[in-house]
Amino acid sequence: MSDFFNTTIGDQLTLQRGFDITKKQQISGSVPVVSSGGIASYHNEFKAKGPGVVLGRKGTLGTVFFLESEYWPHDTSLWVKDFKGNNPRFVYYFFKSISSQLKRMDVGAANPALNRNHVHPMEVRWPVRRVQDAIVSTLEKLDTGIVLNRQTNQTLEHIAQALFKSWFVDFEPTRAKIAAKQVGQDPERAAMAAIGGKTVAELDQLDAVQLAQLKTTAALFPDGLVESELGEVPEGWRINTINEVTSTIIDHRGKTPKKLGGDWAEKGYPALSAKNIKSGRITRHETIRFLSEELYSKWMKEELQTGDVLLTSEAPMGEMYFLTESTKYCLSQRLYALRADNKNMTPTFLYLWLQTPVAKADLEGRSTGTTVVGIKQSELRKVNILKPSFDLLTAFEKIVFSSYQKIQAKESESEMLATLRDTLLPKLLSGELSPTSTEAA
Repeated sequence: MSDFFNTTIGDQLTLQRGFDITKKQQISGSVPVVSSGGIASYHNEFKAKGPGVVLGRKGTLGTVFFLESEYWPHDTSLWVKDFKGNNPRFVYYFFKSISSQLKRMDVGAANPALNRNHVHPMEVRWPVRRVQDAIVSTLEKLDTGIVLNRQTNQTLEHIAQALFKSWFVDFEPTRAKIAAKQVGQDPERAAMAAIGGKTVAELDQLDAVQLAQLKTTAALFPDGLVESELGEVPEGWRINTINEVTSTIIDHRGKTPKKLGGDWAEKGYPALSAKNIKSGRITRHETIRFLSEELYSKWMKEELQTGDVLLTSEAPMGEMYFLTESTKYCLSQRLYALRADNKNMTPTFLYLWLQTPVAKADLEGRSTGTTVVGIKQSELRKVNILKPSFDLLTAFEKIVFSSYQKIQAKESESEMLATLRDTLLPKLLSGELSPTSTEAA
């Protein structure tokens, strides 16, 4: 503990209120404008050099952001103007550790607000720079693992989305067949090239197994386009509704534990609501509540299964999560679970189709409400969906479903790393645990 000393936040660093700038005043650029909610937009000028630490000052309190390079701290934030020789990344972790205290320092009337003059006098135990660097080294390794997992997942998601768009939005293999026929070339080889991302000449460089796989897949694509209510689609493909391609839609809107004679539990089965689903992920920063085993059995008359697509019905509508793991979640407020009918639809295609602009427009067009906009189950069932041949859907499923399993495995790993980081953080910052002991473990 001799490496720690009593001080105040103001003695160790200087906080400054951010700079006001409207969207109209901003010029498109690469400099992040950081508000109390994070990076809100990008500008062509900066007000502060990185590395930097920004706190939520107005509206959203307790948020902390680290910036590697130049940035513009918005008026709704406080930023560290002077680190006074302290490790900037340590300062970031420090403020993360007192996030709940910052939230309680609200001095606003109508809107929450944080005053730097109330933060500066706070008394704290502070480590010397050598210990700061060691703490940062320990925690950064965990954060690096999370970042690498996120980058891997972005790559996997991009590949799956690109393949889906090529086959089922742009119809590239079908268009390649049409173009080849028009000039007297082999339509099958043209489709094979489109599917494999190669020129027709490059196909000769592939081995027999690869050629056979491409030929089998190419044969599944029609060689003509026809008009439909969704515009041009490959000949023979149908337009169905969600009702026709799902075996069930689970809806637990309005259900509460008290209606079932119980209450939320401290641990047990996680109950997901619309606020927990964001950008294809389950957001852990939003509190997930739990149900006991007894209440879970009453709540979930129809259990979720691998391959179910979770869809938010309100606020914001249309956020999704693709269930590829075996965790026993239960549905709470404003959330549907759609299950593909495995006789004529596959889960991954259903999940990706609902993300297309056509599907999103259909969902929004069938929504109702003024204060809260949402879609009723009866209207959700009417949403149109493209229906290629089941053989092609099955071929696509074999390629991409494993990618989403890998994505969620990486998400689970990141969650464990984040839990470990958040557990170590207060112990390291208080001196209860030394960075050297964590390295040895």
